Amino acid sequence: MISSFELLLNDALEKVVDAISRQERNEKAPLSIHVLTQVKKELEEMIRTMNPKVYMPAYPRFILDWPCEDILITELVDIAALYGKIRKN
Repeated sequence: MISSFELLLNDALEKVVDAISRQERNEKAPLSIHVLTQVKKELEEMIRTMNPKVYMPAYPRFILDWPCEDILITELVDIAALYGKIRKN
């Protein structure tokens, strides 16, 4: 069974993949392609692990100070904070 948080992670991953595609087409997208690619890798690892004691993403500290404001940046930071609250036995 897929948890609601896992669905949230998958939704964020889709948005990041879409932003990467927009960057590749030279369209406006939040963050740089390098940062988006790193965020994509970290989201995939979060989905695979689903345990903040085993893996915590590093991307929030890089995107928090990004010069443009975008809803995707806020969403990604919020997801990382929620991920940190997962409890595994």
